[in-house]
Amino acid sequence: MRILFIASGFSAVYSFFEQRIIEAFQNAGHHCEPFTLNQGLAALTQLQQSFRPDLILALTGLKIPRPILEFLKHTKVRTAIWLTEDPYYMDLTLPLSTNFDYIFTIDEAAMEPYTRVGQRHVYHLPLGTDPEMFHPVPVSEEFSSDICLVGVPYSNRIELAAFLLENTGYQLRIVGKGWGKQHNEWSMKESRPVHWVNAWVQPETVMKYYNGSQIVLNIHRPSDEKYNKNRMGIVAKGINNRTFDVASCGAFQLVDTREALAQHFEEGEEIVSFIDKQDLLEKVHYYMAHAEERKHMASLARRRVLSSHTFQYRIECLMKQIQTT
Repeated sequence: MRILFIASGFSAVYSFFEQRIIEAFQNAGHHCEPFTLNQGLAALTQLQQSFRPDLILALTGLKIPRPILEFLKHTKVRTAIWLTEDPYYMDLTLPLSTNFDYIFTIDEAAMEPYTRVGQRHVYHLPLGTDPEMFHPVPVSEEFSSDICLVGVPYSNRIELAAFLLENTGYQLRIVGKGWGKQHNEWSMKESRPVHWVNAWVQPETVMKYYNGSQIVLNIHRPSDEKYNKNRMGIVAKGINNRTFDVASCGAFQLVDTREALAQHFEEGEEIVSFIDKQDLLEKVHYYMAHAEERKHMASLARRRVLSSHTFQYRIECLMKQIQTT
């Protein structure tokens, strides 16, 4: 098929996602033509006429201008959108969805609202990982840690990181943009073994931090975080793409429990979740003391990722739904 792919308009990790998606289409034998929103409506109209796509796919969609949305709503070409911020921005994505024929959402909790507003083709499609980027590799000391936390400082991440610092002596490495306040506050207290990388880092560097950590702490965004636009209060079920990235590295992770986790990994065999602070603390102590068990579980998680959770696999699932409906 001929796919016209509309990029998200976001930078940072979205540039990585978009490149992997384009490559996955091409590897599957499709012709994928990318389009960036700053090219404007006239360029999109011209591209559709010259490229003659079978499908127009947009990623995220939150930055698509109204004129382009109107164009997509009325074009005779089949359109789809992959909504990758659900359900945290449901106030925006729910009205956005009515401009497309096919809805792919990363979180099952978001499916029913889309169906309720009349969408006939709504599917669950999590993000994936790229095992060529995220893979096991030896790393130098600068990337090593006992516990590594990657991501922005959501309230639950701050709370759990502080709890581990107060109740363990393990070396904690925090990687992500926006931790300046915590860095200043925690640095004033003695005996806090924290190593900071207070910036967004490239995926190839994140991969090294995962590989260098004894335990990767994977904490999801809260459904009621103050920055969300989720007035319906939809509680997320799905797991983030970091879960797949960490597993693809063959690294061991402790992840806060999510309803959909068991759909993707076997609990206690391929991955370990925790339900609260005390459960986290107990499991951190246990797995720090059982290195071989950690390594075996991480190897099984990587095997699962390679078979079922790559971007290549996701794109093949997306195309199967499009081609059979």
